[in-house]
Amino acid sequence: MTITVDLSLPRGIRDIDPDEFDLHHRIRTAFDELVRAYNFRSMEPAPLETLSVLRAKSGEQVDEQIYHFKDKGGRDIGLRFDLTVGMTRYVAGKKGLRPPIKLASYGGVFRYDEPQHARYRWFYQWDIEIFGDPTIDSDAEVMDLSYNLFKKLGLSEVILHVGDRRVVEEYITKTLRVSSQEKTIEMMRALDKVGKKTDEELIREYETKGVRRDEMSGLLEFGRTTGSPDKVLTRLEETGLGSAQGLGELRDALRQRGVANVQYNLSIVRGLDYYTAIVFEVKDGARPDLGSLCGGGRYDVLPKIFGRPELSATGAAGGVERIALSMSPRPREARSVYVAYTEPLLMEQALEALAKLRATGIRSEVGPRAKGLRKQLEDASATGFRWVLIIGRKELDSGSYLLRDLEERTETLVPSGEFLSYIGAR
Repeated sequence: MTITVDLSLPRGIRDIDPDEFDLHHRIRTAFDELVRAYNFRSMEPAPLETLSVLRAKSGEQVDEQIYHFKDKGGRDIGLRFDLTVGMTRYVAGKKGLRPPIKLASYGGVFRYDEPQHARYRWFYQWDIEIFGDPTIDSDAEVMDLSYNLFKKLGLSEVILHVGDRRVVEEYITKTLRVSSQEKTIEMMRALDKVGKKTDEELIREYETKGVRRDEMSGLLEFGRTTGSPDKVLTRLEETGLGSAQGLGELRDALRQRGVANVQYNLSIVRGLDYYTAIVFEVKDGARPDLGSLCGGGRYDVLPKIFGRPELSATGAAGGVERIALSMSPRPREARSVYVAYTEPLLMEQALEALAKLRATGIRSEVGPRAKGLRKQLEDASATGFRWVLIIGRKELDSGSYLLRDLEERTETLVPSGEFLSYIGAR
């Protein structure tokens, strides 16, 4: 009896193949190195949370965007949809931690969003958070690490787009003279849709919600205030908005840290029920189709919801899949060696060399017994090895190996007892 098995995956879920996994590994390695250098401690929040914890960030409307269910005990449970909620819940329950608390995490998350280009229902994020430091220095630290992560990954065209919720809210209430808090929130929701809808579409949509055409036009014009920090701050000085002080302090802090490619963009407001002050997004100028590669900002409200009103919070999270799409394929790894041999009887010597390579942590492989030298060399090139160590009868008789560089297209005869140091020196 033959059983037919449907090998398709659930919608929005896919396997991560070896080539993409290599890119993920590069991102994870760079991230781990930087968080250690910046003195963050790494942890991973639980993959399952009670539904009440997951709702803390955005209310019951989040139910439509996440995977949730009742477990066998009848409890309402959900899969984590980001890392921030779990990290904040963890810190809120650890009152003995001494601020500032700098935590980092990397892991898979689940969202029941509509699948589209570069957006899946299961994907990976990196996340950095600083709790207990309300100063602008912690916001700058988060942006500093984010900027240098992309720099480390070779993404030279990324731009940090920075906004401030307080500035936009003050403009709405002071300049546009909107007194209703509910109406102010609606107008900020409209600003968050800039780039997704035309001005006229937004004006008509929000007229039905009680926002006058002139109010929305004024807000959209204000949202087009973008450019260098100096340029935007000059404009804000002209408007007399006192809440712009934070953006001024941030400009100075980022300059002192050497963070470049910064633009202030007053249409950046991000999650309205979540962020409270400075917010930012990072986009790749070479791949605008991918949207934001990472985003973050200050969210002092969430620790308060978890019973820690004194605990300020700021952070950032990046989508690993989108970052991987922005990256070029990995060049041949310098310390990678394929061991080939000219005849099957030399397999023993090939395995001895392979063992020495692997003992030092060098990525290495040996040619299959059934393949001749030409096929072995083709395998080495196709699988991304930098070096081929060729073991031949003639070379062995003289105490040597032939070392071929697949990138430089050169080869050198090296003493068999010294090949490790030669590869390491290169």
